[in-house]
Amino acid sequence: MGAPSTSVPPPGRKPSGPLGAGLPYMGPAAAPPASLPLSFLFAAGVGLFGFGLALAVEAGDAVVGPTLPEVVATVHLAMLAFLSMAVLGAAHQFGPVVAGGPLRSVTAGRVTMAGFTIGAWLLPYSFAAGNDTLLVTAGLIAFSAVCLAAWNLSGPLSLRVGGAPIEGLRWSVGFFVLTATFGVVYAFDLRHGWFALYSHVVLAHAHLGLIGWLGLSYVAVAEKLWPMFLLSHRPTTRSATVAIRLIPPGVLVLATGLLFGWTPVAVAGAVLVAGGIGGHFWSLGGFIRHRKRNLELLHAFILTSAALLVTAVVFGLVAGLADVSSTVRSRMVSAEVAALVGWLGLAIIGHVHKIVPFIGWTALRAKGVHKKADGKPLLFADLFDGRVARVTYLTATVGTVALPIGFATATAGVVTAAGVALALTSVLVVANLSLGPSRAVRAARQAEVAGGATVGGERPAAAGAATGPVGSRTTSPSTSPSTSSAN
Repeated sequence: MGAPSTSVPPPGRKPSGPLGAGLPYMGPAAAPPASLPLSFLFAAGVGLFGFGLALAVEAGDAVVGPTLPEVVATVHLAMLAFLSMAVLGAAHQFGPVVAGGPLRSVTAGRVTMAGFTIGAWLLPYSFAAGNDTLLVTAGLIAFSAVCLAAWNLSGPLSLRVGGAPIEGLRWSVGFFVLTATFGVVYAFDLRHGWFALYSHVVLAHAHLGLIGWLGLSYVAVAEKLWPMFLLSHRPTTRSATVAIRLIPPGVLVLATGLLFGWTPVAVAGAVLVAGGIGGHFWSLGGFIRHRKRNLELLHAFILTSAALLVTAVVFGLVAGLADVSSTVRSRMVSAEVAALVGWLGLAIIGHVHKIVPFIGWTALRAKGVHKKADGKPLLFADLFDGRVARVTYLTATVGTVALPIGFATATAGVVTAAGVALALTSVLVVANLSLGPSRAVRAARQAEVAGGATVGGERPAAAGAATGPVGSRTTSPSTSPSTSSAN
């Protein structure tokens, strides 16, 4: 929406005025280079394709033997190559801008991306190949990348900044390290046989990662993304505080109960987590009620993903409390994990249709691309095709909804369809979001050639003023940086 712009504040301060209210400062003093988060997000798109393809191939084994090596490999593609890769990209972008301080090292961020990519693909391959030595190596590579990411993010997250989002990110990064520690220990155990890896022991590891690391990261970052991308501001943030204060202790208690097979303890932890999820839904309801724009595609992604989270809670309750056979319990647990993957996956896919255009829009403005070929201001929505995005929502919804249904009913065909839909979704997302910025630059160049204008459609400045072609960072001395509501 082309609202008037406001001046950029000094580093670490938020924009003033109605446009800046509640928005994190995203200027160069805080944000890393665009290539860093975008490289994580692109790798996550590739990971989603790999997960979808593997799921389609292994569907028959997955519904009858969720602990088979090939199935475990497929699950780790989802957890590492897709979900964790995407959340790492978001954390490297929004951790600094929410806290108002930079990463400790951009180079360390790039090393993290390279190392985690290697580990995220090598580890599933090791499971599928049954190579315990390679599995340990892959686990150590991934663990090293996780520790490097935690050190790097500790720069902004250690600043004396309060608020639920920062508190949630601090917890979630800690859970990431804890989850990775469990994973490395399990990898060594598979090689040396220190203890038996019963299903409840593995589930402790899974819930630390799915809820403590991935889920809590989303809950925390959403508190900063929703005001900006949904144009909505609530009168109070109590709901966010409830979510952030209940989920971390709940995850710790739940994981402890699962690890040692203490059902009452696990149930107590699940109750705390459910309370935190209730706070998250309370927050979402507040943003929807106080929105300043009509419902749009991002709302559809968010609300559908929230329904999957409710589904996961129901499956978890049945698996933990209902008097059912071991076969049915195994299906319910698999369906719960699948629904949690669907919740996070659908939310990520929806939000990247705002995050990637925002990062691209900011980078294009830095290069002098401010307007479209017709002279109108360049908006977020101009950096992707809305029709393709709507098709993406349909394919992503089919994949994420069919996944828990397939596991709950032990129907291999449904799981196969889910895998195909998710692989197709990855192709649509990557293609749509990758081509948008190049189209904008091409259109600006064409407008410049046709109208004798500078980038963005402006007429050449008076003699002596500094102007530049597409990609130039040179601007008129009188020009002041600005931020704009472009979503």
